[in-house]
Amino acid sequence: MKNNRQLAGGNKHTCYILIFMLLIVSSMLSTTLLSQTISLDEVLTKIEKNNLLLLSYENKIKANDELVNGAGAWMSPKLSTEWDDIPYQFDAQKTQLKIALSQDFPNPKKIEAKENYLKSIASIDKNEAEFYKIGLFTQAKEAYYKRYITEKKIKVLQESITIMQMMVTLSEKQMAISKGDLGTVYRLKARLTENETMLIHEQNMVRSQTSTLNYLMNADLSQNFEIDTQHLMKNYRLLKADMKMDSLDCKRSDIVRMTSVINSMKLNQMLISTRSKPEFGVRVANYTKFGGRADAYSVMGTMTIPIAPWSSKGYKSELKAMGFSIDAMEQNKQNMIKMAQQMINMFLIELESEYKELDNYTMIVIPAYKKSLDANLLSYGQNTNDLNMALMAWDDLQMAHMEYLKHLDTYFKIQAEYEKEVQIR
Repeated sequence: MKNNRQLAGGNKHTCYILIFMLLIVSSMLSTTLLSQTISLDEVLTKIEKNNLLLLSYENKIKANDELVNGAGAWMSPKLSTEWDDIPYQFDAQKTQLKIALSQDFPNPKKIEAKENYLKSIASIDKNEAEFYKIGLFTQAKEAYYKRYITEKKIKVLQESITIMQMMVTLSEKQMAISKGDLGTVYRLKARLTENETMLIHEQNMVRSQTSTLNYLMNADLSQNFEIDTQHLMKNYRLLKADMKMDSLDCKRSDIVRMTSVINSMKLNQMLISTRSKPEFGVRVANYTKFGGRADAYSVMGTMTIPIAPWSSKGYKSELKAMGFSIDAMEQNKQNMIKMAQQMINMFLIELESEYKELDNYTMIVIPAYKKSLDANLLSYGQNTNDLNMALMAWDDLQMAHMEYLKHLDTYFKIQAEYEKEVQIR
């Protein structure tokens, strides 16, 4: 009679524990809203304003602008003096002092070509800064998404640890009344330790991704913040990959940079061609004579003759070489556009595939494993099933959650790469 009361009490206590476990399992499907501190858009804005690499490009662009301002400068004038006398004899009556001032005048076409070329270099730096900014944005998105996934894993692991701790307590009570399986208890404790170890790893991963985001924002590396988990997943399923070349040419920072490089090479070609244009100079000299003779002066004009065969050969060869280089860059640009179109098409296909995978896990796989666990826990509570079956059902549910997060992580990576390809912030 006494043993029957103990069994009844044990079963009653077991039912309470099972009900509590079921409530915890049910809470896994609910969404917990974290307090919002820094959204992804705010992270990108801080990177744009504070990242040291982008700030360095601002100074580089200013330096090139200053070079453009000085492109029209002339050569400095030359002042020369000459003491003219009969060699090795000093006779004041036959000596004269010559003072001369000369100035070279650059060809206006050369100045214009040089200014345009230097402006094109400044444009390349601006496009290069935009290219690196897009790359930094992609790094930030990947770190942000990774932290989001990791925090989801932490939530699953924490709930798993809670459930397993309850299972350990329950199994020990079952062992006390000689109804437990010792092997299953040891397996359960091993799984509990594995989950605790994984939890430590994922918590460190959160700190690592937070440090990466702080570095990109040029903030204190130890700064802690929570992320905004809303609207991270974008739906690009309805988009098509038929972006035209003109569209990519205007949007893609790397292709725009390539266009600027080609334009700069053409302007450099024009600058080289101005070597065929003459340059002029003037020289004024005054002769001060001693010994009572009258002073004298002279005015001399100079002009270069760049069309001479021995001087024109150099710049003509450079012009031909630059023409071949421009053709090569144009072909490279077209290849980049084709490659971008192929990558965009591939990413859209992969996004569609991952989206379907996530739908399957959300709508079918996880709910099915959840029902299986509920049934096994109820059967165990009614002594019609053993702990090992309940543990296996729990493992299946946990693995399904982890597999879902794996596919979500893949989706986010593809999403970040797709946005990089089409230059979406």
